[in-house]
Amino acid sequence: MGSEQVRDLVANAMAEQQAAASEKVAAGEQKNGTGDNHGEGKVFYTKLRDGCTETVIDTVANFVRRFVFFKGPCLYILVAAWIVATYMYKDFDYTGYLLLHSPEPESGKTTVLEILNHLVANSGGLEISPTEANLFRTADGYTQLFDEVDAWSNRELLRSVLNAGFKKGGVVTRSEKGEKGNFIPKKFSVYAPRALAGIGMNILHRTTLDRTFAIAMVRQKSSEKRERLRLRDVGEEVAMLRKSIAEWVEKNRIAINARYRKPFEYFEKFRDRTIDIAEPAASIVEIAFRGSSELECKRGELLEAIRMTRSEQRSETSDHAVLRHLLTLTETEDPLVGNASELVALCGNLAEPPNEYALGTMLKRYGFKTKSVRKKGGDSPKHRYSLTRKSLQEAVDRWAPVAAEGEAE
Repeated sequence: MGSEQVRDLVANAMAEQQAAASEKVAAGEQKNGTGDNHGEGKVFYTKLRDGCTETVIDTVANFVRRFVFFKGPCLYILVAAWIVATYMYKDFDYTGYLLLHSPEPESGKTTVLEILNHLVANSGGLEISPTEANLFRTADGYTQLFDEVDAWSNRELLRSVLNAGFKKGGVVTRSEKGEKGNFIPKKFSVYAPRALAGIGMNILHRTTLDRTFAIAMVRQKSSEKRERLRLRDVGEEVAMLRKSIAEWVEKNRIAINARYRKPFEYFEKFRDRTIDIAEPAASIVEIAFRGSSELECKRGELLEAIRMTRSEQRSETSDHAVLRHLLTLTETEDPLVGNASELVALCGNLAEPPNEYALGTMLKRYGFKTKSVRKKGGDSPKHRYSLTRKSLQEAVDRWAPVAAEGEAE
């Protein structure tokens, strides 16, 4: 499926969703959710206007839509699939995290976490200031939800657990006191679904950010107001919805696993990390809409949501900008020779010019070393970098490529 077809499908789907939402508001149905559709626990068998059967993904997405405003309508299908995936996350090799971020408070981040707390499998509750011990001791078998991540003072201590915990088999080893008073190494599984919320994009280290679907939250305008979430009003509905999700997952677990083991051709332009964390959601969407005329459209929506939430992870870092800049300089001087101080002087026109330490550390990380070399002009040999165009091109191609126009990432 070409990118233009995907955009058309997504645009049409968004228009239909907006129209359906407007009809609900006009009919006064939004406050009551889906009316009589929740009788006898048959939450996911509601008839739509076009005669199709509403799936578990539709029902969860519609519930979230009642209380949360996402700037991109396609994000509801991603969040719905993520919620369903928490009920069988151990069947998957990876579980991507949700990161809800905004530039200011009161943008709906906590509301999303509260909804997740009600709907996900085995919620560990809404945590504000977790310790490292709390993070790894309460991970296995639970869905962890964290708010106010920007206020964490121990983010560096938690980073290793978060980085290990998105992949099946991720463990941390800690010493536990035995019965005889001696200390015994004990492994703790840290693999678990997690949703985190906070102010700003820089609240997570970039290695942790690369494990997330980053959803930019915005403050609602008066025309975008949603229902207020009150458990006393939706408690019974939430309980029935959780039961329906669990029943649907058990009924379709084998089919979801079988689909998960097959390739997703429409992910071919994504990076490996994105494919790893997106495949669980895609498997669930594929099975939820199999045999439906909506399947192609839902694939398009999911693709658009993945693009939206993974684009920041591919945003250019300052290191990548320096690499590309040095490569450009070799167009007139190959090899580019200089020590850290001399090379820093050539980077003064960058938006974020490096200092000598940062530049030296970056070059070392990408495999560049100094050697005794003489600059053009006949000065005495000194320890300098000799950066050939070929070596810099190799580094840029591998670590800092520029995505082609229209490419998925």
